[in-house]
Parts: sequence; structure tokens; C-alpha cells
Amino acid sequence: MVALRESQLRDIFGKTNGHCHFCGDALTFDNRGKAKAGTEGHWELDHVIQRAKGGKASRENCLAACTRCNRLRWHRSGRQLRGLLELGLAAAEQIRKGTDVGKQMKLLQKQRLKENIARRKP
Repeated sequence: MVALRESQLRDIFGKTNGHCHFCGDALTFDNRGKAKAGTEGHWELDHVIQRAKGGKASRENCLAACTRCNRLRWHRSGRQLRGLLELGLAAAEQIRKGTDVGKQMKLLQKQRLKENIARRKP
């Protein structure tokens, strides 16, 4: 892969005014690259058309995304992300209402977070 020049990275960063194009959180230009998911201000390049699907590492195909959002997106398409968001909204409503399904969803969420943390440990 050809590395992008700093001027190209600044252009990509500027397309979203220094914010994650998914969640809108503020990013710090110098905090680009690998970091723990959820680290404040850290960002990565999000390839609009994923490289595995033929997308290029170019200014036109990249946007700034916080580490957490970019890693949640992973290889999912826009349609798949919308489906996850719809399910997430339904789950959040059930949790807010305190229904049996909501209580189960909350437990599953805690379990998933615990597994993610364990997987990242050396």
C-alpha cells in the first residue's frame, strides 16, 4: 500500500472538520494510527469502499473516523451498519423500559464488553 502524504492526511481530516464521520466526536490530527479502541481523539482512515472490496487508499475514498467507530464498522457495508443501528435502537428502548428482554440485552452487552477486553490483553 502506498502511504499517504501528510498533506493528503490533512485533507482527509479536514473533510470532516477534524471529527469522526460516524459519531461526530472531535479528533486530534497527531493522534492518527493504532491505539486502544475508545482512546479519546485517536483516529484512523475509514475507507468508504473497503480495500478488500476494491477501494483505494486515496483522499477521495477515505474519511476520518475515531478508532472505536472504525473498528466497529470493520468490514460492514452501509446497509449492514444500518441494520445494526436499528437493532441497537430497539435494544436500547427495551433496556430503557426495563423489560425482560431489555434486562437480558444489558447482560449480553456487559458480557460482550468483558470478552472484548479479555481478547485485547496480551
